Amino acid sequence: MNIFTEINWLAVVIGTVVYCAFCGIWHRQFAFGKKWEEAMGFKRPENWKETDIYYLVPLISCFVTTLAISILLKLTNANSYTDALTIGLIAGIGFAMAIVFTTAVIPTMKKPLTFGAITGTAQTLGITLVTIIIYAILK
Repeated sequence: MNIFTEINWLAVVIGTVVYCAFCGIWHRQFAFGKKWEEAMGFKRPENWKETDIYYLVPLISCFVTTLAISILLKLTNANSYTDALTIGLIAGIGFAMAIVFTTAVIPTMKKPLTFGAITGTAQTLGITLVTIIIYAILK
């Protein structure tokens, strides 16, 4: 049995797009973007333009995470929305939020707890959302 042949790739693609879009919107200026940039100590230069890497790397990362969540749902035999929610929260809080807070304490970060709260919450909610979406499509 090869787990990759059992994956619902449409669910992974849909989950990836939703997860990436959610986190992208979360970090935009009209949402938490200004506080997020302030937490990093980043001052947006006039005429700032994000290059392709600012979109490509998060998209790839969201794909990898969504694929991992899809595999976890298969391996754990999740059979209810409660199971899916539990897996999403465990992965979101236990892995993503913990890693974000750990990396936020680099010496150049101006407000590590603010950065951790903004990005960690986005990742936790995004992972939980993608877990529910994948489960719903598989059901």
